[in-house]
Amino acid sequence: MHIKNLTIKNWKSIDETHIEFENFLLFIGQSNHGKSNILSAILLFFDKIIFKNKHSYRMNIPTELIITFDSLRLKELNVFKDIKNTEDEIVIKKVLSADKKQYFYKNNNEFHPLSEHLEYYIRENIEIIFIPSFSASSNKTILDIYEKIILVLTNNNKLVYVEKLIDKLDLEMQYLEERYASRGLQREVMFRMMRRIASVTKSTRYNLLGNTIIMYEEPELYLHPQAERELHSVMTNIARYGGQIYVTTHSSSFIELNNYKSICLVRKNDDGTHVMQHKGDLFKGDEIKNFNMNYWMNPDRGELFFAKKVILVEGQTDKIIIPFLAKKLGVYKYEYSIVECGSKSSIPQFIRLLNEYKIPYVAVYDKDEHLWRDYESKIKSRRDNKYLKQLIHENIGEIVEFTNDIEEELEGKDRIKKNYKNKPFIAIKNISGENYIVPDGLKKKILKIYK
Repeated sequence: MHIKNLTIKNWKSIDETHIEFENFLLFIGQSNHGKSNILSAILLFFDKIIFKNKHSYRMNIPTELIITFDSLRLKELNVFKDIKNTEDEIVIKKVLSADKKQYFYKNNNEFHPLSEHLEYYIRENIEIIFIPSFSASSNKTILDIYEKIILVLTNNNKLVYVEKLIDKLDLEMQYLEERYASRGLQREVMFRMMRRIASVTKSTRYNLLGNTIIMYEEPELYLHPQAERELHSVMTNIARYGGQIYVTTHSSSFIELNNYKSICLVRKNDDGTHVMQHKGDLFKGDEIKNFNMNYWMNPDRGELFFAKKVILVEGQTDKIIIPFLAKKLGVYKYEYSIVECGSKSSIPQFIRLLNEYKIPYVAVYDKDEHLWRDYESKIKSRRDNKYLKQLIHENIGEIVEFTNDIEEELEGKDRIKKNYKNKPFIAIKNISGENYIVPDGLKKKILKIYK
């Protein structure tokens, strides 16, 4: 059984929101916007935490949690034969108030009371392994997690390699017990246990964890960047073979732009916490391949999901010069991320992504009508520029167009020929002097970019 989707109503900072699930799901967003409240809603559904009326978004109405489960195994199809729908899914609603707790199942668009034995089956056959941020944890926390992992492996698998894996996990716990259990060491041991599970999962192509759900708060804590990237690979390998892992994070190391369907952007406004995600196809044909190649060439582009505003640029020269001039003019903002798209032709893909997630942006591109260009290339540039402008969402993005390119903007005049060799180095060298004055036209554009 896997969670297919979840609707949360009236829980903590959440008035109402709906989430479509993947095996590996990331919840990202600013602190105190409600990421942990989503995980706690799942814990609440499975009775892993106690409901208190004061946790409701509105005090006078019940809290509702509705989960659709799919990927039912043969035994589960038989257990739920009377309540499953035509797609072999079950939809379960839990309603909580100050004085009662009720479960319902959905049939023909109506909810009916769920029998106690099915309610019990759901709770007992889906194990939750919750790995908190360890801000207030102890050895007992990680010991509890370890014991749950061993129980899950023992119950779900009767294979020789599981016995060997358990022996190795025992060694990790001995490693912890023999040392002072700092929070950093707890995280290291948790990482090492996950890595061992992923290694066996990958080599056997088998889901060792069954119906287990792993919920991991801020896995990047106490890890250096290389370890963050390895842990991300570990978790995606577990999920690839059927494991369910839900993560809250502030690190772009866990984000793959080509896996945007696994990204949930959590935001909070006057109407409470909401989740932004996109399950459709943003790209088609060669765009998919180009976007994936773009990511592999520059994986730090994932930080755009954490930015207050994203500055899309064509290439390295723009990425270096624009923030340099912004600092020189005193308008640089650290909460803005500048993303090099690789070329003008790749900017539209990032615009579509940002439009879907409603992340503010400015697209900065070259007009490309230099004196030395021939007629056909100028016509193509005009066509590309027009297309790019048409993609801009008026309430989310805007454009800044350089007169031909940033080099001409820096020099304040047309150049006879464009020289591509060592462009970033030459450009930064030309403007690094104390006497360099930013041309008025370029100054206005930098101010617009960083407004």
